[in-house]
Amino acid sequence: MEPLSRRQHGVLLLILVPVLATIASHVVFYRRFPWQTDYRFPIAYFLTVTTVILSYWSVNLLIFSLLDRRLPFSYHPTRRIGRQILLGGLATLLTFSVVFPGAIRLYSGFWPNSVQLTSGIFVCITIATLINGGYVGLYLLQAFRLEKQQAAEELNGKLANLQQSARPVLDAAVLIDTGARQLRFRPEEIAYFFSTQGVVLLVKTDGQQLTTNYNSFSKLESRLPAHHFFQLNRQFIVSVQAVRSVQDDSNRKLIVTLTPSLHKNQLAETVMVSRYRNLEFRKWLQQLAVG
Repeated sequence: MEPLSRRQHGVLLLILVPVLATIASHVVFYRRFPWQTDYRFPIAYFLTVTTVILSYWSVNLLIFSLLDRRLPFSYHPTRRIGRQILLGGLATLLTFSVVFPGAIRLYSGFWPNSVQLTSGIFVCITIATLINGGYVGLYLLQAFRLEKQQAAEELNGKLANLQQSARPVLDAAVLIDTGARQLRFRPEEIAYFFSTQGVVLLVKTDGQQLTTNYNSFSKLESRLPAHHFFQLNRQFIVSVQAVRSVQDDSNRKLIVTLTPSLHKNQLAETVMVSRYRNLEFRKWLQQLAVG
């Protein structure tokens, strides 16, 4: 699992490395700026910092790859972050101790003094912390997204299995008051009920809509078999047959897709389920699967 593609990774380094190297070479090592007299671009320091950043970042990527195989973020985030900090810090210091003196010697012609070594350690550790911290953050976000995606796929898989194995409910028909008549429906004929402005609509699986005599769900619920219908929110009571997909949303909410739609120009109806009903909805599906 990598949070960035090769192209994204290359573009990011192409932007970050020159910027960070320019800042560090001017502020920490050269300590002179373009608006000052006798200024010359510190090419030796710039190349030194660039070389060091690319070197220890390459080493850190190897550590990321190794830990991804042995201790993924999604498996144990706290332990992984601790291991990442420990190994990444040691790798950064070791890489710095080897690459920095050699790069200074290569680009400037002399070995670094104690002040340059101290400044270099501070700069490289700071940059390594920022870049590694950002990369770890991207990993955690991706691990969280994958976890939500897997949960949604598992839930949708249960729905598909339930709908494929569903058999007609023969124990009792559903009696619904509509107009001057009381109609009898098989539970599998009903997709869902929709309540709006004191009117409750019955939407059949074939898309037909009927206006019932109910002004709320309070009297209707007692007529519906609980193992076949579930109230998603104040507006929808749905049959398991009507649910096409379930997707996690922010703040532990669910986005439930229903068919048929209330509107003829739409293929499906999207319903938001609160985090409080989320758990009950999952329990309902689990009971259906067990039953």
